[in-house]
Amino acid sequence: MPDGLSQTEAKSVLKAVSIFADIKDNEEALSLLTGMMKNQKFPAGHTLIEQGTNGDEFYVLCDGNVSIFKKTPEEDRYKVVVLSHQSHPSFGEGGLMEGEIRSATIVCDTPVECLVLARKDFESFCRQSPQFALPVLKKIAQSLMGRLNQTSNDLMLLHKALMDEIRNS
Repeated sequence: MPDGLSQTEAKSVLKAVSIFADIKDNEEALSLLTGMMKNQKFPAGHTLIEQGTNGDEFYVLCDGNVSIFKKTPEEDRYKVVVLSHQSHPSFGEGGLMEGEIRSATIVCDTPVECLVLARKDFESFCRQSPQFALPVLKKIAQSLMGRLNQTSNDLMLLHKALMDEIRNS
């Protein structure tokens, strides 16, 4: 691990990340992952992820704050949430899956330090250690399915609101 977090600190951070929940007590799995992840620092104002682009990296926030933005169909940008490093939020897990398009823009509000896992390294992890990769892939799938279900629910609410508006006009 390049300058920044020690291997022990990086393992501690990964234990707080939801997609690693099922392997958080496995020192071998955490050692493999931390060995593949890069400790990177980014300045305030830097765009980590751009909505609509292909992504191939997963991020764990270790220090600093980031804002998540979405675009409307008219290309207007609005802030969804600010994430702080205290709970070590992660983002970009879709980038570990081939061909995933980024669904939001993430910008550093302050100088930021992240653990970054590239797709090629994650694929290597999966090939080397399928027994550790399967629980991680399951968590990623659950996360993506949760978002898909939320989107479906949101669309149904919008449909209902639109139909109510049409009926009442």
